[in-house]
Amino acid sequence: MAATFGNTWWGHEWLQSLTNIDYENRIPRGKRYARNGFVKELLIQGNVISAKVKGSRPTPYKVTVKVNKFKPEETEALMDGILSHPAIVAELLNRKLSPAVMDIARQNNLKVFPSTWRDLQMDCSCPDWAVPCKHIAAVIYMVGQEIDNNPFIIFKLHGVDILAQLRKRGIAISKK
Repeated sequence: MAATFGNTWWGHEWLQSLTNIDYENRIPRGKRYARNGFVKELLIQGNVISAKVKGSRPTPYKVTVKVNKFKPEETEALMDGILSHPAIVAELLNRKLSPAVMDIARQNNLKVFPSTWRDLQMDCSCPDWAVPCKHIAAVIYMVGQEIDNNPFIIFKLHGVDILAQLRKRGIAISKK
């Protein structure tokens, strides 16, 4: 069975950044690379995504994608907005990230998802001049799959661990 991407609301929104730009079909080729397992060693650390992507050369290409972190005051505004909605907090405590959190982010002018490629800092060691190249596009698709599996990643990429922020404010799932 072929890998699929953007199956959840959060994963789909992440991949929308791909629709804003394409150089000579690099996006579909990147999706094919992702589906065919060419992305190796995908690692998300803080706001940096790094991976190695198999290409035409013997050594895999190194890809780095960096997402802008929210400023402390932006994180506070987001969390204050979340805390003002008990139903959203209850969902979060059940490890469910409601799309309503996006409404709160928008109300606070927070850019959770890239709307253009310029919203991400990207680099690939391949000789292609285009940004994104197919290797970067493949990594973006794989991150979409990771977000499908755990939507909280999108906020962690911005330096915000929502559940840790709730715990910091004394709100956590009680252990029985």
